[in-house]
Amino acid sequence: MSTELRKRVTLDNIAHRKAEAAAAEVGASLGVYASAAVEYFATRGLDPRETEAREGQLIMQQIKKLGDRVFGFLQEQERTLLTAMLEEMLRTRLTVERVLRLNEILVNNLNAQLETLSPAQLQRQQEALKVLRQRNEEAVDKQVKEALDAAQMNGPSKRTKPAESPVGQGQ
Repeated sequence: MSTELRKRVTLDNIAHRKAEAAAAEVGASLGVYASAAVEYFATRGLDPRETEAREGQLIMQQIKKLGDRVFGFLQEQERTLLTAMLEEMLRTRLTVERVLRLNEILVNNLNAQLETLSPAQLQRQQEALKVLRQRNEEAVDKQVKEALDAAQMNGPSKRTKPAESPVGQGQ
């Protein structure tokens, strides 16, 4: 201790022996150890006479800290991952709605044109449509698989910075 004013405290024999042994175990003088112990209890607002209450308070403090960390983690996930997912879902939904409206217009126009075709021409158009549908289904299946594979490889627990969304790339 420096030139600070020193105060004396009287300990009973049992407490003095325990304090000396504990101070020796950590390699500190009895004065330094006692000062640190008082600082510990005073800083945390703990009553050293209530061992169960103190342990309960410490456990509750640790639980609160853990809860704060979990809550912070969830907020970060919401800000990054969930917001990006919501944006992609909204973009997809709006795109689908616009495509459906365009399809309605195209179907109406095609129906008018189909009335002018011969049965043979109509058959060829139906076969071409089946091939187009099959190719479209295969392309959708492939893109879904690629997106899911990318999501598994770049999941939140496996990356350190946000990755770009695999949906919509390469189109």
